[in-house]
Amino acid sequence: MEQLILQEEKKPNALAFKVAISFAVYSIVLIYLLKLLGIDSTNPDLPIAEKIIAMVLSYGVFFMSIIYTQITHKKELGGYITYGRAFSTGFKVAAYAGLFVGLLFILYYKVLDPNALDKIADAAIEKANGNEQQVKGIEMMRGYMWIFTAFGAAIAYTLLGLIISLISAAILKKERV
Repeated sequence: MEQLILQEEKKPNALAFKVAISFAVYSIVLIYLLKLLGIDSTNPDLPIAEKIIAMVLSYGVFFMSIIYTQITHKKELGGYITYGRAFSTGFKVAAYAGLFVGLLFILYYKVLDPNALDKIADAAIEKANGNEQQVKGIEMMRGYMWIFTAFGAAIAYTLLGLIISLISAAILKKERV
């Protein structure tokens, strides 16, 4: 009974919202940091070590954000949390982060660095090795690439967060007996 009252009083929405916004801002800062270090994650010839570093800095922090939010909410509830509540908390972070990262990618590609998409399109054209159909397709999509990139990032983070939330909720759940 006491756990139900605590769950009704303590909602994870505000915490999930703050963590998701922090992660989205971190993502934009990470893009500039990687640029500063000369790591272009869109480069198909990027060495494996640099790809791994970029992936860990992006997705590793995302995983930790979800787990941090679940653990923090568990502490708010007195050290106990149901599987459903832990999953819901983690998924809220994932959904908010997907939305915010998508919006910040739109800002990045349309305002902060419009040339970034041209570099991606040029790399894709180079990778096509003269295949005229692929080159034509890339050229047709060039104007809409920012939409697909932002939407793709939003969906990818949300789905990945769903999976992480399912797993971490099973690990973190602790119900009163």
